[in-house]
Amino acid sequence: MSVPRIAVGYPMTTAEKGSGMLMDRCIHIVDAHGGDREHGAVLLRAAGYDVLTHPSGQHFLDSQPDRRLGCILLDIHMPEPDGLRIQDQLIASGVAMPMIVFTGDNDIEIAVRAIRAGALHFLQKPYADAELLSMVADAFDRLDANEADADRKAAANARLALLSPREIQVVQGMLAGLPNKLIAHGLGLSIRTVEMYRIHLMEKLGARGLSTVFRLWFDAERETPEPSDFADPGGHV
Repeated sequence: MSVPRIAVGYPMTTAEKGSGMLMDRCIHIVDAHGGDREHGAVLLRAAGYDVLTHPSGQHFLDSQPDRRLGCILLDIHMPEPDGLRIQDQLIASGVAMPMIVFTGDNDIEIAVRAIRAGALHFLQKPYADAELLSMVADAFDRLDANEADADRKAAANARLALLSPREIQVVQGMLAGLPNKLIAHGLGLSIRTVEMYRIHLMEKLGARGLSTVFRLWFDAERETPEPSDFADPGGHV
């Protein structure tokens, strides 16, 4: 986990300050307590993050058109709507930003509920600055991983889109573990035709072996077929 230098007691270097290293990473602080909100903003800006503050959950919800992708720090104890209700509304609206919730000393039950609902971490007030910075770094590590997964899925689907519908069917037969003879039988083709489709699809995908084809399919998160999907009208595969 990459923790900003300030989180482990090191000042940011001149290069880090000048590069805007973390300024593309926006943190939304949603907290009705002005002092807590300001302290968090100062701390995180000093660590190199871009920070937007919201005095209430409703203010954050109303700012949706201007909401930037990042991490949410959400205080549970706010006037209506409270933090848990805000969390529910964010999840229902499809907001995928990692969330850290602030709780009080005796709010373990509420914290567990927030985690079960999708929050990444909870932090009891008053908190140690280094602990908050560590949690925020973890949140962005996970966000980066999610973005990498999304990029990998998009790239895999783009490569599979190079294949014709019939070539996709042949790939599905391969994934089902069927030999060329049974793929041909299920699709009403000759064995030689299936062999040619296999050669062409491997060339299109730049694949040297089946492993590459299968990895692309799974990275694209497409449904894996069963042998029965290739049954002929008589019920034979």
